[in-house]
Amino acid sequence: MKSLIAFVVAASLAGASGEPLRSAPTTAPSFRAGVETHLAALSARDMDALLPTLTSGKDLTMIAPNGFKFDTRQQFVDFHRQWFATKDDGKLAIEIVRLVESPALGHALIKYHYRFKDRSGAQQVSDSWLALTFALEQGTWRLVFDQNTLIIAPTAR
Repeated sequence: MKSLIAFVVAASLAGASGEPLRSAPTTAPSFRAGVETHLAALSARDMDALLPTLTSGKDLTMIAPNGFKFDTRQQFVDFHRQWFATKDDGKLAIEIVRLVESPALGHALIKYHYRFKDRSGAQQVSDSWLALTFALEQGTWRLVFDQNTLIIAPTAR
């Protein structure tokens, strides 16, 4: 009788199809692929592609090259909507310098070169470090922290 009960319980847990239970995959998605997806969305100025790479939570800190700090996911989204809409002929060249990954967090150090036209139409160039921290949320790497630091060429002494 005990073995019959055990069989019935196991069969019901396996589902109506009668297939044996399978454990969920234990390997996390590629962190590099998550970072590359995020960077490609930025490069293409594609908000629909960018949104799934962001934390689903309310808090998302972003520090701009000028030191201004944004605190929320919505502020991050609003900033990028405005930037994406800018008609500056911007071209973004990105280099992933270093990736550090743990089971729940990943950190990416990016160096980027941004060439654009200012309001007067003059060509401008900006080089910056970009430090991105992602958290693994529901099986997907999502951005939780973004810091931009302008690279200023040293002055001759």
